[in-house]
Amino acid sequence: MKKTTYILCVCLLCIMAFYEIRHNSEDYVATAHFAAQVEKENRQAAEGKKTAYLTFDDGPSENTKKILEVLKEKKAVATFFLVGKEITPEREEIVKQTVKQGNAVGVHTYCHEKNKLYCNADSFFEDFKMASQSIEQVTGKKPVLHRFPWGSNNGYVCSYVDALHEKLQEQGIKSFDWNVSGEDSIGGTVAQSTIFRNVKKDLTRYDDPIILLHDSATMDNTAAVIGQIIDYIRSEGYEFATLDKREEYMFPASWR
Repeated sequence: MKKTTYILCVCLLCIMAFYEIRHNSEDYVATAHFAAQVEKENRQAAEGKKTAYLTFDDGPSENTKKILEVLKEKKAVATFFLVGKEITPEREEIVKQTVKQGNAVGVHTYCHEKNKLYCNADSFFEDFKMASQSIEQVTGKKPVLHRFPWGSNNGYVCSYVDALHEKLQEQGIKSFDWNVSGEDSIGGTVAQSTIFRNVKKDLTRYDDPIILLHDSATMDNTAAVIGQIIDYIRSEGYEFATLDKREEYMFPASWR
């Protein structure tokens, strides 16, 4: 009798253990399936997202401060390509604030004088070095982003821009042109409505537009309309990021 009872108890425990293992296994499979599904959906969402890259050339200036205030208010970020000679002692705090808010900074030029900057490769890299050092002295980091003044296809440099670009790449520098422009520095004072319309005209042609604007001392209208531009970009389903988060982009060679 005792032996029979013992055997029955062992059998019952085995059955209970079997169902417990099966139940846990089913829970694990369900959990693993759920996790895989979430990962898949997140990946699909990431692949389908649109990112806009606001960029500003020719600063820093008092207009940079105004733009930074709007970026902070709108919870957006941008990339600023700086002119070395404009980083005066009284503007160093502007550059520091730019970085502190999560924006990126890069080299535009030191002098922004085409005849001096683009007279030959040596002059270009001397200018680049001076601008890079000016930024590093303020931020504590060497800049790794760069934009050719007037773009990489401008008539002053296009004949030897590939050699310059190759050397920049060897130094770990990424260069960026643009595919959307506010045309805010063309001619004299450009109206706010025109700047906005220029951005709106081409923005949605790209999933990852790089938008050219300017923040020099004369760009009051750009500083005034940037909030409206940010709101429009966001309404079209874009999020904002800085150019250090993406691969470099330059105009096609056929444009030269």
